[in-house]
Amino acid sequence: MFGREPQATIVVGALLIVVSLLSSALSGFASVTAFIPAIIGGVLLALGWLALAPARTRTMMHAAAALALLGMLGSLNVLPALLELASGGSGGTMISIVARSATLLLCGGLLGICIASFVRARRTRSGG
Repeated sequence: MFGREPQATIVVGALLIVVSLLSSALSGFASVTAFIPAIIGGVLLALGWLALAPARTRTMMHAAAALALLGMLGSLNVLPALLELASGGSGGTMISIVARSATLLLCGGLLGICIASFVRARRTRSGG
């Protein structure tokens, strides 16, 4: 994956937009908060596209990692709902739980890719 982080960022951004649009449509556009993943996804898509230029890759990927962290932290509120759902409760609407879980996984995965890339780059620069 090393060297393909901008493309991964673009894919994750596009997937977040799809998750947002699907959850909004399936819920009957009942909540404006369903568009939060689309906002994060749109910015990630733009950062990934800007990171394709080698002169901007480092800066844009650091910004993408920061946004992925914020998206992941903002989606952690799905964990209590998942625990309630696992124990037989309702936990909220299934559409919301799936959308928040997808956002958590996509942002967490992108953050993991970025951190691994940063570590590899640091080791390459230091010769170790």
